[in-house]
Amino acid sequence: LFRPSLDSSNTKLTIYHPKNMMKRLILLLLLSPIACTSIPFKKVKPNENVQDETKEDPTISSVRGAASKLTTLNDPNTDTQPSLPTLIESFFQTPSEVSTFTETLHIHSNTAEMKTFLQTTRRALHRKPELMYELPTTSNTIQSILDELDIKYTTGWAKNTHPDVYPGTGGYGIVAHIGTMSPNQPCLILRADMDALPILESTPHIETFKSTQDGKMHACGHDGHVTMLLGAAALLKKME
Repeated sequence: LFRPSLDSSNTKLTIYHPKNMMKRLILLLLLSPIACTSIPFKKVKPNENVQDETKEDPTISSVRGAASKLTTLNDPNTDTQPSLPTLIESFFQTPSEVSTFTETLHIHSNTAEMKTFLQTTRRALHRKPELMYELPTTSNTIQSILDELDIKYTTGWAKNTHPDVYPGTGGYGIVAHIGTMSPNQPCLILRADMDALPILESTPHIETFKSTQDGKMHACGHDGHVTMLLGAAALLKKME
């Protein structure tokens, strides 16, 4: 789940899986500030507040390219290691296989392509910090990555129910799903915050990805939270 908070925007990721094997994974990326009196648990229409022009933002273009390389990459060490879906099934049927599972997962999460993806995503988000209920670029960036990873999602979540108190209409929340979506199977939910803080960045030696928005900065690490969640989504999609 990706969602915004009062002092910073949150991001959430939700993953569901069954008892005997990890078939059902749901990634909920929800942007919903604490200020909301309730979160709408129903299917919502795509967010009409997101401007089309942000789709071509350089921030989005850069992460889209890095994400596409993850989807076209062959599994590392396929000659010596079983595929992730096969390994997942074996792990839940034979828990003693945990060492093989963790070793293979470590290999997949430490490829050069994954490192490039994580670094590109985090720095792109750091350059374009957004606050609270005003997160069009952040939301579109996440959506673009999910599209490249072929992960289904809905948008329009976490609308601002207190516009008299907090600026922005909200509705930039994202709920993404991985797995069978069966209601008879248990689930696992992951979430991460995604908004920045109203702080002027003065961090030295990061000119290439320093905040370009005056008075706004990812000072509490939510750009990192979103990045880690998307990295997890990429790995979980391979296990689907």
